[in-house]
Amino acid sequence: MSIRAEVKPTEDEEKLLKAVKKIFPEVDFRLVEMHDRRFFIGESSELSSLKYVKENWRRRRVRSTAARLLREAARPGILYMRLSKQAAYVGVASILDFDEEPAVGSIEVEIETSDPEELIKWLTS
Repeated sequence: MSIRAEVKPTEDEEKLLKAVKKIFPEVDFRLVEMHDRRFFIGESSELSSLKYVKENWRRRRVRSTAARLLREAARPGILYMRLSKQAAYVGVASILDFDEEPAVGSIEVEIETSDPEELIKWLTS
């Protein structure tokens, strides 16, 4: 699994890192510069890295919506989702629809999996 969040010029790096770590507390992030843009990038091969997201969706009762959005984004071997940066600041794993493009950007999550549907079922159960 890879997680990426762009640091916009108006954003405080430390605040963004803190927000991303709220959603993915077990993942280590590094700051990377690419083409005059800066990103926090984290990687994990552990399913447990998604525990907070799974629990947050269950607690907020948004599992069916999350499942629908994940199914729309799934590709063979890959599960993709975008989460709201603004919501992450307050510890909420808010999944974005494809046509949503917040001004501050999003947290992009890409997960390689042999069975996207099985992973969706686990995340939204």
